[in-house]
Order: sequence, then structure tokens, then C-alpha cells
Amino acid sequence: MAHRRSFYLYKRHKKNGDYWYVCFLDRETGKQLNAKSIDCLKEKLGLMDFQRTTRKEDAAVIAQKALDSGLVFSDDSNRLFVEWCTEFWTWDKSEYIALRNRLKENSIGKEYAYNMLKNFTKNVEPLVPKGLRIVNVTTSILDRITKALYASGKSPGTVKIIIYSFSIPLKEAARLGIISRNPADKLLSSSHSDEERGVLTKEEMVKIVKLLRDEEDSIFPSYRLGILLAVSTGMRLSEVRAVNVSDIEESEVKGYEKLNIRHSIGHLSGVKSTKGKYERSVLIASSLSSELKENADSSGIALPSPRGGYMSPPVLRTAFYDVLEKIGIGEEERDKRNLTFHSLRHTFSTLSRDWNISQEDRMLVLGHKSAEVNDRYTHASDVALERVSVLSQAILECKL
Repeated sequence: MAHRRSFYLYKRHKKNGDYWYVCFLDRETGKQLNAKSIDCLKEKLGLMDFQRTTRKEDAAVIAQKALDSGLVFSDDSNRLFVEWCTEFWTWDKSEYIALRNRLKENSIGKEYAYNMLKNFTKNVEPLVPKGLRIVNVTTSILDRITKALYASGKSPGTVKIIIYSFSIPLKEAARLGIISRNPADKLLSSSHSDEERGVLTKEEMVKIVKLLRDEEDSIFPSYRLGILLAVSTGMRLSEVRAVNVSDIEESEVKGYEKLNIRHSIGHLSGVKSTKGKYERSVLIASSLSSELKENADSSGIALPSPRGGYMSPPVLRTAFYDVLEKIGIGEEERDKRNLTFHSLRHTFSTLSRDWNISQEDRMLVLGHKSAEVNDRYTHASDVALERVSVLSQAILECKL
């Protein structure tokens, strides 16, 4: 049986001369791998003579040394693509996640890693050719996977997130030199725009608040107050659930107290920093503040669940959908308009703009801050918060 070649050499012509390159061949399939510069391999092997390799015989010796040293077929470069991506997003195994979090604390959270792992294993792994190694991943293979994702009926936004589950691991593999380039870089992006998040009208917001006031005794207090808090501040659901009475303090503005938004809650990581990883404050009516304090449990959780502890996202979403149903927005219309609990945040932002509240003040309260605005508002005054609280009060008083 003939011995299979390990590599072949060729020259590339450049402005300042000719350079030798080597293409190594897969040891099992014989498939050609990405080309590597002989002079770059020489540097990696420590053969620093600073002279360009000009003779084919010398180039062959360097290529063979790279092969014998394990520089070409290292454990990582020979790994399966599925194995690489799976371990990449596994919280307690990923060197990438550990490094990112050492460089910047809480850079990647458990929820994000878990969701990326789930996106990959559920949607991508079944489409990956069996036995595909990371060094053999090509743009055409990723194109076929992407086309299959779109063909499955998933929205462009969902497909985009799923693509991240393999493009980020490939980018890191390229950075580490495991592969010569990231084949996902050349993927064609979708021309479709993501579905726009639904926004409630002023009339619907008034109906929601009136219902929450009129049916105070029939709605579980934490659900009712949680929705009121989101309606009047634009807080995220995870931030609403995390509110503690220790976050509330006196304000310079009469009739209001200051709520410091310091935490959010993740399914896996529990209480953590907010999405933007910085604190911000909003003013809430003293009456709402009093209700939150009265509703709190012994540990200070302002919106405890019926069973104790923090509320889960599904129960608060369900409570909100029940409210929508009661004001005449059923499931069919809700789906058609893409209305979710997060729509309260979008609605608050839209109303703020309609009320001519400046962009900087909106960013201050909603937590959408550029670096410049973040620096400017590091210690925001209650006067700045008061400009936005006028809208919050109008919402609670149904005077939109």
C-alpha cells in the first residue's frame, strides 16, 4: 500500500520576493488543510535565523519538523468541531469563559453560557457532518448549516444568536492559532430585520394601571406591584424581581423616593449585577415605595413569590398576560403585536420620547448609557431624575 503524503510545498509571489508555503494533509482523509507560511512555522519552532527560506529542501525540513513536533496536529487542532464548541460554552470547563471573567469580572454569566450551549447543541450539532474536525470547518459547511436554520422557520434574530454559538468559538480558535482563520467571518448576513418589539398605546397603559388599582384585592400583591413598577419605570423583568427594600432611600424631591437599581436575577447565577453591570437610580412615588416596603418579606425582598423567595419570570409574565387579557388584548393579538413583559420597557422609552424627555435623561433612567454619558451621570442628581419622574407620575395617575 502506497504511503500517503503528509504535505506539499508551493511558492507564493509577493512584492518583496517569493515565500514558501506548506499545505499539510489530514492524516486520515488526506484532505488538504489551510496553508501555513514556512517562515512562520520556523519562528514557532524557535529557528530564529531571521533569513527568508529560499530553498525547497530547507522548507521541507522545516515542514517535517513542525509535523514531528506536534505543531500541526496538536490535540486542539485535531479536535472535533462539536466537541470544541460544546466545551467552549460549558461553564465549569471553558478556559475562554474563565479567562474572560478573570480579565473582567462577570464578563460572561452562567445564563449566557448556558443559553449559548443550548443553542449550539439543540440547533447546530444535529446539522454538523459527523466526525468534522475544527481544522476542516469551511465557510461552505457553515453556509449549509445557516441555510438549514433559516429553512426551519426560525426568525432572523434567532438565527443570528445561534450563529454566535459557533462563530465565537471559531474566532477564539483562530486567535489561539488552532485554525488559520475563522470560516464564519465570510458568512453572508441576513438582509431581514428582526421583528420589532411591540409597544402599548397610551390608552392601553391607562387601562392597565386602572385595572391594577381597581382589582387590587384580586391580584397577588407582588404581581400587581411588579407590573406597576415596570409600567412606571421601564425596569427590566430581572431587575424588578431583584428589588430589595434596602435599595430604597429618601429623595430630595418631595413626594418621591429613590430606588437604586443594583441587581438583577439570573436562573442559574441568582442575584447578580444588572445587564449593563452598573447601578442606576429612578424616582418612584412615595405611595408605591410604601406599598413595596409593606409587601416585603423578612429578608427585604420587595416582591416575594407566594411560596417565598424571589418570583420566577414565568409567573410574573403570566400575571401580566392575564392583565392584558382583561383589558381586551388576547393571546392572538398579543402574538401578532409581539407584546411581552419587556414591551413595558419599550413603551416607557417611547412615552419618554413623546413627552420630550431628553435622550440623556432617558438613557439615565433606562440604563442605556454610552461611555461618555455614563461618565457624566456617575453621580446623577435627583433633579435629573425628577425630569423623568413627571412621566412616571402621569402613568400612575392615568393622566397620559
